[in-house]
Amino acid sequence: MIKSALSFIILLVVGLYGQAAAKEVVVTARVDRDSVPAGESLQMEVTITNGKGVVDTSGITDFKVLSRGTSSSVQIINGRMSQEEAHAYLLIPQRQGKLTIPPLPVDVDGSTYTTTPITISVRTQQAPDGSAASSDREAWVTATVSNPSPFLGQQLTYTFRLTNRVQVNDAKFQPPAFEGFTAKEIKDRRSFRKTINGRDHMVTEVYYILTPLSAGEHTIEPAVLQVGLLRQHPGSRRSPFDDFFNRGTLEQRVLQTEAVSLSVRALPPLDKDLAFSGLVGQFDLDAAMETDTLKVGDSATLTVTVQGQGNVMDAEAPGIEVPTGFKQYADNPEEVVTADRRGFSGKKVFRIALVPVEEGTFTLSPVRLVYFDVGQGAYRTLTAAIPPITVQPPDTAQVAPVTITPDPLRPLKKQVAFTGRDILPPKESLEAIASQAPLSGVVFIMALAGPALVYFGLVLVQRLRRKDSGPAAIMAARARDALRSAQRGNREAALTALHQALTAAILAAAGRTGAALTWKEARSLLKACGQSAAAEPAAELLAQIESHKFSGTAANAARLNALIAETRAMVGKLLP
Repeated sequence: MIKSALSFIILLVVGLYGQAAAKEVVVTARVDRDSVPAGESLQMEVTITNGKGVVDTSGITDFKVLSRGTSSSVQIINGRMSQEEAHAYLLIPQRQGKLTIPPLPVDVDGSTYTTTPITISVRTQQAPDGSAASSDREAWVTATVSNPSPFLGQQLTYTFRLTNRVQVNDAKFQPPAFEGFTAKEIKDRRSFRKTINGRDHMVTEVYYILTPLSAGEHTIEPAVLQVGLLRQHPGSRRSPFDDFFNRGTLEQRVLQTEAVSLSVRALPPLDKDLAFSGLVGQFDLDAAMETDTLKVGDSATLTVTVQGQGNVMDAEAPGIEVPTGFKQYADNPEEVVTADRRGFSGKKVFRIALVPVEEGTFTLSPVRLVYFDVGQGAYRTLTAAIPPITVQPPDTAQVAPVTITPDPLRPLKKQVAFTGRDILPPKESLEAIASQAPLSGVVFIMALAGPALVYFGLVLVQRLRRKDSGPAAIMAARARDALRSAQRGNREAALTALHQALTAAILAAAGRTGAALTWKEARSLLKACGQSAAAEPAAELLAQIESHKFSGTAANAARLNALIAETRAMVGKLLP
């Protein structure tokens, strides 16, 4: 009886699978929305009914594509079975306007099927002040600069702003490369609440101080924020237990700012009679003498202080014309600089010890500093006067002659007296001289070269044992350590370690240190350091690792092993 039942079940399952196999394969592509604001992502799903296959997304050029994994399901309805495989993707628009997802080829058991094209409308991103249609958005990001047309060398503030009215989790910020600028992040971030169109929003701001390195037109690429939006279930009751049990769903989104364009103005020509200090901003100059009256051989400190807002840390010691009757000794400058949303500000103090070598009254030339005033848009010369210095003769004291008389209580030193012969007396006769056999040429050369060979051998051993502490060696060691960690951790930890390993290897090849890279930065670095052949494959591999790492869906074991093997091979190519 039991055998008959098992046979029936097996035949039923085989029959159902046979029915499914005989059914027509259907491939469909759909998106969660066909209109998005610029900078927001959308989700795409390609489903394969009655089959399993591989989706080719290489034809999508208007969007950056991030894979979110694959899932499958089987349904039995009225005795008929249907099988469905779903491929999930995250799409990030690369421009505004009407964008198209072209027909996607899908290979199913050797046969190629094609999805239908989809048109997406990417709208202009709204300002974060609640104007226009921004009131219905749950989260958006913007990027602004404090001055879109700065002077060369003038500091400006780049502000990244996240505005959200729903709870966000697991946010990962990817700043721009800031090509053509020096950039320093301000650690003091700001968060505040703001009411927009009657709704309460949370605003978070991240700041960078930028300094343009060349004049002309510049573009700061978009910043990217990968974030999870927590959505409450419709109709769910709010209670103290809601947060504990996390009632809701977490939807992964990729938010992207628009690019920021700047026009950097060159500094005007400088009068050839002026010595430009290189400072750009707004500064003050002060000079003070410790005392204006001293004696020959004494010392007094001249203190020169440069303070203000701008690149004050680049200030150099001002030239001071000291009279020939003085010697001068400069001390190390003292620097107190802070960074905030307005930029760098602070002071730099220079101290010089002046020692007169002759008496008289001396007049020192004023201290001058030429800088570019961004408020006036012109060069400005600061002058600080130094008061005259009066040098008096040195103090003279009579020194009494010293007469040395013998101390009667101290005994005189005795002369050396002969007390006896040594146990082994020295040989004084001619028989003490004995002839030695001459050294051979080989022994003589070895005797001379031996110490040198030993010295160079020790130097070679020390160099071999000495650990290279350069940027390339540091990042190479970090890449190898991360590769070893990728093979020991779980899937999520392994993906993080692979990302660190590949990033460190790319930085090592470029001879730089760092902790994070975008795939575009990786490609640019490798091309710049002569690794053009590996630039595209390494950037693509980094994008694939990011896709599995940030998409919210972990890679399966087979795919993870493949990523580990590909990363190991790529690291081997990049590292010497």
